[in-house]
Amino acid sequence: VFRRIAAFCPLCYAAMDFDDLEESINAAAPAMTFYAISDVHVEIKNNMEWLQGLPEDPRGTLLLAGDLGVSCRDVERALRLFKRKYARVFYCFGNHELWASSSELKELRVSDSFGKLERLREICHSLGVETAAALVDGVWVVPIFGWYHESWDTEPPLTPAKGMRLAREPNPPERFATDYHMCKWGELQNGSEDLAARLDQENERWGAWPLPAELLRDAMLPREQRERPIISFSHFLPRLELLPEKRFLFQPNLAKVAGSRWIKRRVDELRPDVHVFGHTHFAWDMELEDGVRYRSWPLGTEEEQAVRIAFFPTDTCERWLPLKVFDSNGEQSSKEEVCFSAMYNHIPREPTSCVMSPHTAPIYCPEAPTVSIDVLLPGNREYPKAVRSLYEKERRDKYHRIWLEYKARNVRKWTEVQTVAA
Repeated sequence: VFRRIAAFCPLCYAAMDFDDLEESINAAAPAMTFYAISDVHVEIKNNMEWLQGLPEDPRGTLLLAGDLGVSCRDVERALRLFKRKYARVFYCFGNHELWASSSELKELRVSDSFGKLERLREICHSLGVETAAALVDGVWVVPIFGWYHESWDTEPPLTPAKGMRLAREPNPPERFATDYHMCKWGELQNGSEDLAARLDQENERWGAWPLPAELLRDAMLPREQRERPIISFSHFLPRLELLPEKRFLFQPNLAKVAGSRWIKRRVDELRPDVHVFGHTHFAWDMELEDGVRYRSWPLGTEEEQAVRIAFFPTDTCERWLPLKVFDSNGEQSSKEEVCFSAMYNHIPREPTSCVMSPHTAPIYCPEAPTVSIDVLLPGNREYPKAVRSLYEKERRDKYHRIWLEYKARNVRKWTEVQTVAA
Protein backbone atom coordinates (compact mmCIF):
# COMPACT_ATOMS: atom_id res chain seq x y z
CA VAL A 1 0.00 0.00 0.00
CA PHE A 2 2.73 2.45 1.00
CA ARG A 3 4.73 1.65 -2.13
CA ARG A 4 1.71 2.61 -4.24
CA ILE A 5 1.30 5.87 -2.31
CA ALA A 6 4.98 6.67 -2.93
CA ALA A 7 4.41 6.46 -6.67
CA PHE A 8 2.02 9.43 -6.37
CA CYS A 9 3.97 11.38 -3.74
CA PRO A 10 7.67 10.55 -4.07
CA LEU A 11 8.86 13.61 -2.11
CA CYS A 12 6.91 12.59 1.00
CA TYR A 13 8.24 9.04 1.04
CA ALA A 14 11.65 9.38 -0.64
CA ALA A 15 13.61 8.90 2.58
CA MET A 16 11.37 6.15 4.01
CA ASP A 17 12.50 2.53 4.27
CA PHE A 18 9.32 0.60 3.56
CA ASP A 19 10.59 -2.64 5.07
CA ASP A 20 11.25 -0.79 8.35
CA LEU A 21 7.83 0.87 8.15
CA GLU A 22 6.00 -2.41 7.62
CA GLU A 23 7.95 -3.99 10.48
CA SER A 24 7.03 -1.16 12.84
CA ILE A 25 3.35 -1.44 11.88
CA ASN A 26 3.39 -5.18 12.52
CA ALA A 27 5.05 -4.62 15.89
CA ALA A 28 2.27 -2.21 16.83
CA ALA A 29 -0.44 -4.72 15.95
CA PRO A 30 -2.43 -6.30 18.84
CA ALA A 31 -0.52 -9.07 20.60
CA MET A 32 -1.75 -12.65 20.80
CA THR A 33 -4.63 -13.48 23.14
CA PHE A 34 -4.43 -16.81 24.98
CA TYR A 35 -7.62 -18.81 25.56
CA ALA A 36 -8.31 -22.09 27.34
CA ILE A 37 -11.15 -24.56 27.59
CA SER A 38 -11.55 -28.20 28.56
CA ASP A 39 -14.11 -31.00 28.42
CA VAL A 40 -15.71 -29.88 25.16
CA HIS A 41 -17.11 -33.39 24.58
CA VAL A 42 -18.09 -33.00 20.96
CA GLU A 43 -19.76 -36.42 21.07
CA ILE A 44 -22.65 -34.39 22.52
CA LYS A 45 -24.61 -32.91 19.61
CA ASN A 46 -25.19 -29.51 21.22
CA ASN A 47 -21.51 -29.19 22.07
CA MET A 48 -20.49 -29.80 18.47
CA GLU A 49 -22.97 -27.12 17.42
CA TRP A 50 -21.41 -24.80 20.02
CA LEU A 51 -18.01 -25.42 18.45
CA GLN A 52 -19.29 -24.83 14.93
CA GLY A 53 -20.74 -21.47 16.00
CA LEU A 54 -17.68 -20.39 17.99
CA PRO A 55 -16.37 -16.95 16.90
CA GLU A 56 -12.98 -16.86 15.19
CA ASP A 57 -9.94 -15.08 16.55
CA PRO A 58 -7.13 -15.14 13.97
CA ARG A 59 -4.75 -13.67 16.58
CA GLY A 60 -5.71 -16.15 19.29
CA THR A 61 -3.90 -19.14 20.76
CA LEU A 62 -6.12 -21.84 22.24
CA LEU A 63 -5.22 -24.38 24.93
CA LEU A 64 -7.41 -27.51 24.83
CA ALA A 65 -7.11 -29.27 28.19
CA GLY A 66 -8.46 -32.69 27.24
CA ASP A 67 -11.74 -34.59 26.85
CA LEU A 68 -12.36 -33.16 23.43
CA GLY A 69 -14.29 -36.24 22.31
CA VAL A 70 -14.47 -40.02 22.46
CA SER A 71 -13.73 -41.32 18.97
CA CYS A 72 -10.66 -40.38 16.94
CA ARG A 73 -13.01 -39.22 14.18
CA ASP A 74 -14.77 -36.78 16.51
CA VAL A 75 -11.47 -35.53 17.95
CA GLU A 76 -10.01 -34.97 14.49
CA ARG A 77 -13.12 -33.13 13.31
CA ALA A 78 -13.07 -30.91 16.39
CA LEU A 79 -9.37 -30.14 16.06
CA ARG A 80 -9.87 -29.15 12.42
CA LEU A 81 -12.64 -26.73 13.46
CA PHE A 82 -10.54 -25.19 16.23
CA LYS A 83 -7.61 -24.82 13.84
CA ARG A 84 -9.81 -22.77 11.50
CA LYS A 85 -10.80 -20.43 14.31
CA TYR A 86 -7.47 -19.81 16.06
CA ALA A 87 -3.97 -19.02 14.90
CA ARG A 88 -2.43 -21.71 17.09
CA VAL A 89 -3.96 -24.66 18.93
CA PHE A 90 -2.30 -26.65 21.74
CA TYR A 91 -3.75 -29.91 23.03
CA CYS A 92 -3.35 -32.60 25.68
CA PHE A 93 -5.47 -35.74 25.88
CA GLY A 94 -8.01 -36.50 28.58
CA ASN A 95 -9.54 -39.78 29.71
CA HIS A 96 -12.49 -39.89 27.29
CA GLU A 97 -10.20 -39.87 24.26
CA LEU A 98 -8.69 -43.14 25.51
CA TRP A 99 -11.95 -45.09 25.68
CA ALA A 100 -11.39 -48.04 23.38
CA SER A 101 -14.47 -49.75 21.99
CA SER A 102 -13.92 -52.97 20.08
CA SER A 103 -15.31 -51.44 16.90
CA GLU A 104 -13.00 -48.42 17.00
CA LEU A 105 -9.94 -50.51 17.83
CA LYS A 106 -10.73 -52.62 14.79
CA GLU A 107 -11.21 -49.52 12.63
CA LEU A 108 -7.91 -48.01 13.86
CA ARG A 109 -6.12 -51.36 13.59
CA VAL A 110 -4.75 -51.12 17.11
CA SER A 111 -5.12 -53.43 20.07
CA ASP A 112 -5.60 -51.15 23.08
CA SER A 113 -5.76 -47.61 24.44
CA PHE A 114 -2.00 -47.20 23.99
CA GLY A 115 -2.48 -47.82 20.27
CA LYS A 116 -5.31 -45.31 20.14
CA LEU A 117 -3.09 -42.81 21.93
CA GLU A 118 -0.54 -43.15 19.14
CA ARG A 119 -3.26 -42.50 16.54
CA LEU A 120 -4.25 -39.34 18.41
CA ARG A 121 -0.65 -38.16 18.36
CA GLU A 122 -0.47 -38.78 14.61
CA ILE A 123 -3.70 -36.79 14.08
CA CYS A 124 -2.29 -33.82 16.01
CA HIS A 125 0.95 -33.96 14.03
CA SER A 126 -0.86 -34.11 10.68
CA LEU A 127 -3.11 -31.14 11.54
CA GLY A 128 -0.40 -28.93 13.01
CA VAL A 129 -1.95 -29.08 16.48
CA GLU A 130 0.86 -28.37 18.94
CA THR A 131 1.81 -30.70 21.78
CA ALA A 132 5.29 -29.41 22.68
CA ALA A 133 6.42 -26.45 24.77
CA ALA A 134 6.61 -23.32 22.61
CA LEU A 135 7.24 -19.60 22.94
CA VAL A 136 4.24 -17.82 21.46
CA ASP A 137 4.38 -14.04 21.14
CA GLY A 138 6.49 -13.73 24.30
CA VAL A 139 4.51 -16.29 26.36
CA TRP A 140 5.59 -19.87 27.07
CA VAL A 141 2.88 -22.49 26.53
CA VAL A 142 3.54 -25.97 27.97
CA PRO A 143 1.23 -29.01 27.69
CA ILE A 144 1.55 -31.63 30.44
CA PHE A 145 0.37 -35.18 29.75
CA GLY A 146 -0.51 -37.80 32.32
CA TRP A 147 -3.12 -39.98 34.03
CA TYR A 148 -4.65 -40.23 37.48
CA HIS A 149 -3.92 -42.77 40.21
CA GLU A 150 -6.09 -43.65 43.21
CA SER A 151 -3.29 -43.08 45.74
CA TRP A 152 -3.32 -39.36 44.82
CA ASP A 153 -6.33 -39.03 47.13
CA THR A 154 -4.72 -38.53 50.54
CA GLU A 155 -7.69 -36.89 52.28
CA PRO A 156 -9.80 -38.87 54.78
CA PRO A 157 -13.00 -40.65 53.73
CA LEU A 158 -16.43 -39.03 53.96
CA THR A 159 -17.15 -38.39 57.64
CA PRO A 160 -20.62 -38.61 59.27
CA ALA A 161 -21.61 -36.34 62.13
CA LYS A 162 -20.86 -37.53 65.66
CA GLY A 163 -23.34 -40.17 66.70
CA MET A 164 -24.47 -40.74 63.11
CA ARG A 165 -23.64 -43.40 60.54
CA LEU A 166 -23.42 -43.14 56.79
CA ALA A 167 -26.56 -44.46 55.15
CA ARG A 168 -24.33 -46.02 52.49
CA GLU A 169 -20.66 -46.07 51.63
CA PRO A 170 -19.46 -43.99 48.67
CA ASN A 171 -18.91 -45.94 45.47
CA PRO A 172 -15.40 -47.18 44.73
CA PRO A 173 -13.97 -45.76 41.48
CA GLU A 174 -14.76 -48.82 39.36
CA ARG A 175 -18.45 -48.37 40.19
CA PHE A 176 -18.75 -44.83 38.79
CA ALA A 177 -15.76 -44.22 36.48
CA THR A 178 -16.35 -45.62 32.99
CA ASP A 179 -12.60 -45.59 32.32
CA TYR A 180 -12.24 -48.81 34.30
CA HIS A 181 -14.35 -50.60 31.71
CA MET A 182 -13.72 -48.65 28.50
CA CYS A 183 -9.94 -48.15 28.64
CA LYS A 184 -7.75 -51.12 27.74
CA TRP A 185 -4.22 -51.01 29.17
CA GLY A 186 -2.97 -54.54 28.67
CA GLU A 187 -1.44 -55.82 31.92
CA LEU A 188 -1.61 -52.42 33.64
CA GLN A 189 -4.54 -51.64 35.93
CA ASN A 190 -6.54 -48.45 35.57
CA GLY A 191 -6.02 -46.19 38.58
CA SER A 192 -2.66 -47.75 39.45
CA GLU A 193 0.58 -45.87 40.02
CA ASP A 194 2.22 -48.06 37.39
CA LEU A 195 -0.19 -46.78 34.75
CA ALA A 196 0.22 -43.16 35.89
CA ALA A 197 4.00 -43.52 35.66
CA ARG A 198 3.75 -45.10 32.22
CA LEU A 199 1.50 -42.35 30.84
CA ASP A 200 3.74 -39.68 32.38
CA GLN A 201 6.32 -40.88 29.84
CA GLU A 202 4.02 -39.60 27.07
CA ASN A 203 5.41 -36.14 27.79
CA GLU A 204 8.60 -37.18 26.01
CA ARG A 205 6.77 -39.06 23.26
CA TRP A 206 4.50 -36.10 22.46
CA GLY A 207 7.43 -33.66 22.57
CA ALA A 208 6.43 -31.69 25.66
CA TRP A 209 9.67 -32.66 27.41
CA PRO A 210 12.59 -32.10 27.67
CA LEU A 211 11.94 -28.42 28.15
CA PRO A 212 13.87 -25.80 26.17
CA ALA A 213 16.85 -24.38 28.06
CA GLU A 214 15.45 -20.85 27.68
CA LEU A 215 12.21 -21.91 29.32
CA LEU A 216 14.04 -23.54 32.23
CA ARG A 217 16.00 -20.31 32.78
CA ASP A 218 12.77 -18.29 32.79
CA ALA A 219 11.16 -20.79 35.20
CA MET A 220 13.96 -20.18 37.71
CA LEU A 221 13.28 -16.44 37.84
CA PRO A 222 10.87 -14.93 40.37
CA ARG A 223 7.56 -14.40 38.58
CA GLU A 224 7.68 -10.62 38.96
CA GLN A 225 11.05 -10.58 37.15
CA ARG A 226 9.99 -12.67 34.18
CA GLU A 227 9.62 -10.93 30.87
CA ARG A 228 8.04 -14.06 29.40
CA PRO A 229 5.20 -15.54 31.49
CA ILE A 230 4.55 -19.30 31.55
CA ILE A 231 1.20 -21.02 31.00
CA SER A 232 1.05 -24.77 31.52
CA PHE A 233 -1.99 -27.00 31.15
CA SER A 234 -3.04 -30.58 31.81
CA HIS A 235 -6.27 -32.52 31.82
CA PHE A 236 -5.84 -34.05 35.27
CA LEU A 237 -5.21 -32.15 38.48
CA PRO A 238 -1.82 -31.55 40.12
CA ARG A 239 -3.23 -30.54 43.54
CA LEU A 240 -6.03 -31.87 45.79
CA GLU A 241 -6.96 -28.31 46.70
CA LEU A 242 -8.34 -27.91 43.17
CA LEU A 243 -11.21 -30.31 43.85
CA PRO A 244 -14.14 -29.83 46.26
CA GLU A 245 -13.95 -31.97 49.38
CA LYS A 246 -15.78 -35.29 49.55
CA ARG A 247 -18.61 -33.72 51.59
CA PHE A 248 -19.57 -31.56 48.61
CA LEU A 249 -19.69 -34.23 45.89
CA PHE A 250 -22.22 -36.65 44.40
CA GLN A 251 -19.26 -39.04 44.16
CA PRO A 252 -17.08 -38.51 47.24
CA ASN A 253 -14.34 -40.73 45.79
CA LEU A 254 -13.90 -38.54 42.73
CA ALA A 255 -10.41 -37.59 43.91
CA LYS A 256 -9.27 -41.17 43.31
CA VAL A 257 -9.72 -40.64 39.56
CA ALA A 258 -8.79 -36.97 39.31
CA GLY A 259 -5.11 -36.22 39.80
CA SER A 260 -1.49 -37.25 39.67
CA ARG A 261 1.64 -36.46 41.63
CA TRP A 262 3.59 -36.94 38.39
CA ILE A 263 1.73 -33.95 36.95
CA LYS A 264 2.43 -32.00 40.14
CA ARG A 265 6.16 -32.69 39.79
CA ARG A 266 6.16 -31.21 36.31
CA VAL A 267 4.16 -28.18 37.42
CA ASP A 268 6.58 -27.69 40.31
CA GLU A 269 9.50 -27.80 37.86
CA LEU A 270 7.89 -25.20 35.60
CA ARG A 271 6.68 -22.81 38.32
CA PRO A 272 4.14 -21.37 35.84
CA ASP A 273 2.26 -18.13 36.25
CA VAL A 274 -0.96 -19.95 35.35
CA HIS A 275 -1.82 -23.64 35.18
CA VAL A 276 -5.03 -24.66 33.39
CA PHE A 277 -6.65 -28.03 34.09
CA GLY A 278 -9.86 -29.88 33.22
CA HIS A 279 -11.57 -33.18 34.05
CA THR A 280 -13.67 -32.24 37.10
CA HIS A 281 -16.20 -30.13 35.16
CA PHE A 282 -15.97 -27.47 37.89
CA ALA A 283 -15.03 -23.93 36.85
CA TRP A 284 -12.12 -22.99 39.11
CA ASP A 285 -9.87 -20.02 39.84
CA MET A 286 -7.51 -20.23 42.80
CA GLU A 287 -4.01 -19.12 43.67
CA LEU A 288 -2.21 -21.46 46.06
CA GLU A 289 0.82 -21.03 48.29
CA ASP A 290 3.13 -22.04 45.44
CA GLY A 291 2.25 -18.78 43.69
CA VAL A 292 0.51 -20.49 40.74
CA ARG A 293 -2.92 -19.35 39.61
CA TYR A 294 -4.92 -22.50 38.84
CA ARG A 295 -7.84 -22.20 36.43
CA SER A 296 -10.40 -24.54 34.95
CA TRP A 297 -13.02 -23.63 32.35
CA PRO A 298 -14.97 -26.72 31.20
CA LEU A 299 -17.80 -26.71 28.68
CA GLY A 300 -19.22 -29.94 30.14
CA THR A 301 -22.57 -31.62 29.57
CA GLU A 302 -25.87 -29.91 28.81
CA GLU A 303 -27.06 -30.51 32.39
CA GLU A 304 -23.90 -29.02 33.86
CA GLN A 305 -24.22 -26.00 31.61
CA ALA A 306 -27.82 -25.57 32.79
CA VAL A 307 -26.74 -25.69 36.44
CA ARG A 308 -24.22 -22.90 35.89
CA ILE A 309 -26.76 -20.73 34.10
CA ALA A 310 -29.47 -21.37 36.71
CA PHE A 311 -27.29 -19.98 39.49
CA PHE A 312 -25.42 -17.39 37.42
CA PRO A 313 -27.89 -16.35 34.69
CA THR A 314 -25.44 -14.14 32.83
CA ASP A 315 -24.51 -13.84 29.19
CA THR A 316 -21.01 -15.13 30.04
CA CYS A 317 -22.44 -18.36 31.45
CA GLU A 318 -24.91 -18.93 28.64
CA ARG A 319 -22.40 -18.34 25.82
CA TRP A 320 -19.45 -19.95 27.67
CA LEU A 321 -16.73 -18.92 25.27
CA PRO A 322 -13.16 -20.11 25.87
CA LEU A 323 -11.58 -18.38 28.86
CA LYS A 324 -9.13 -15.54 28.22
CA VAL A 325 -6.08 -16.57 30.22
CA PHE A 326 -3.92 -13.69 28.97
CA ASP A 327 -5.38 -10.83 26.97
CA SER A 328 -3.74 -8.98 24.10
CA ASN A 329 -2.04 -6.63 26.57
CA GLY A 330 -0.37 -9.51 28.39
CA GLU A 331 -2.67 -9.15 31.40
CA GLN A 332 -4.32 -12.06 33.19
CA SER A 333 -8.11 -11.95 33.05
CA SER A 334 -10.17 -11.16 36.14
CA LYS A 335 -11.96 -13.77 38.20
CA GLU A 336 -15.34 -15.05 37.04
CA GLU A 337 -18.02 -15.26 39.72
CA VAL A 338 -19.25 -18.61 38.41
CA CYS A 339 -16.14 -20.45 39.66
CA PHE A 340 -16.98 -23.09 42.28
CA SER A 341 -13.68 -22.34 44.02
CA ALA A 342 -15.14 -19.01 45.23
CA MET A 343 -16.63 -20.80 48.23
CA TYR A 344 -13.13 -21.23 49.66
CA ASN A 345 -12.93 -17.47 50.00
CA HIS A 346 -15.60 -17.85 52.72
CA ILE A 347 -14.91 -21.23 54.34
CA PRO A 348 -11.69 -23.16 55.05
CA ARG A 349 -10.94 -26.51 53.49
CA GLU A 350 -11.91 -29.04 56.17
CA PRO A 351 -11.83 -32.61 54.79
CA THR A 352 -12.87 -34.06 58.16
CA SER A 353 -15.92 -31.83 58.55
CA CYS A 354 -19.30 -33.58 58.69
CA VAL A 355 -21.16 -30.55 57.27
CA MET A 356 -22.22 -31.57 53.77
CA SER A 357 -23.69 -29.95 50.69
CA PRO A 358 -27.49 -30.09 50.23
CA HIS A 359 -27.08 -32.59 47.38
CA THR A 360 -24.54 -34.86 49.13
CA ALA A 361 -26.31 -35.32 52.47
CA PRO A 362 -29.51 -36.94 51.05
CA ILE A 363 -27.41 -39.70 49.48
CA TYR A 364 -24.97 -40.52 52.29
CA CYS A 365 -26.20 -39.03 55.57
CA PRO A 366 -29.70 -37.49 55.38
CA GLU A 367 -29.52 -36.12 58.94
CA ALA A 368 -26.14 -34.44 58.49
CA PRO A 369 -25.92 -30.65 58.82
CA THR A 370 -25.64 -28.91 55.46
CA VAL A 371 -23.92 -25.87 54.02
CA SER A 372 -26.05 -23.06 52.63
CA ILE A 373 -26.19 -22.78 48.85
CA ASP A 374 -25.05 -19.18 49.31
CA VAL A 375 -21.80 -20.48 50.78
CA LEU A 376 -21.32 -23.13 48.11
CA LEU A 377 -21.99 -20.65 45.32
CA PRO A 378 -21.32 -17.13 46.66
CA GLY A 379 -22.80 -14.51 44.40
CA ASN A 380 -25.36 -16.93 42.97
CA ARG A 381 -28.74 -15.61 41.94
CA GLU A 382 -30.99 -18.58 42.67
CA TYR A 383 -33.54 -16.52 44.56
CA PRO A 384 -35.73 -13.78 43.00
CA LYS A 385 -34.33 -11.05 45.24
CA ALA A 386 -30.84 -11.69 43.86
CA VAL A 387 -31.72 -11.52 40.16
CA ARG A 388 -30.45 -8.26 38.70
CA SER A 389 -32.81 -7.90 35.74
CA LEU A 390 -35.91 -9.35 34.12
CA TYR A 391 -33.65 -10.85 31.47
CA GLU A 392 -31.68 -12.67 34.17
CA LYS A 393 -34.91 -13.89 35.78
CA GLU A 394 -36.21 -15.33 32.51
CA ARG A 395 -32.89 -16.98 31.80
CA ARG A 396 -32.65 -18.42 35.32
CA ASP A 397 -36.20 -19.76 35.29
CA LYS A 398 -35.50 -21.49 31.98
CA TYR A 399 -32.57 -23.44 33.38
CA HIS A 400 -33.57 -23.82 37.03
CA ARG A 401 -35.97 -26.66 36.29
CA ILE A 402 -33.18 -28.54 34.51
CA TRP A 403 -30.96 -28.09 37.58
CA LEU A 404 -33.64 -29.48 39.92
CA GLU A 405 -34.20 -32.48 37.65
CA TYR A 406 -30.44 -33.06 37.39
CA LYS A 407 -30.03 -32.94 41.17
CA ALA A 408 -32.98 -35.28 41.81
CA ARG A 409 -31.81 -37.71 39.14
CA ASN A 410 -28.31 -37.93 40.64
CA VAL A 411 -29.61 -38.39 44.19
CA ARG A 412 -31.97 -41.11 43.00
CA LYS A 413 -29.39 -42.76 40.74
CA TRP A 414 -26.61 -43.11 43.29
CA THR A 415 -28.95 -44.00 46.14
CA GLU A 416 -30.47 -46.80 44.10
CA VAL A 417 -27.08 -48.06 42.89
CA GLN A 418 -25.81 -48.36 46.45
CA THR A 419 -29.01 -49.99 47.69
CA VAL A 420 -28.75 -52.66 44.98
CA ALA A 421 -25.05 -53.16 45.73
CA ALA A 422 -25.76 -53.69 49.40
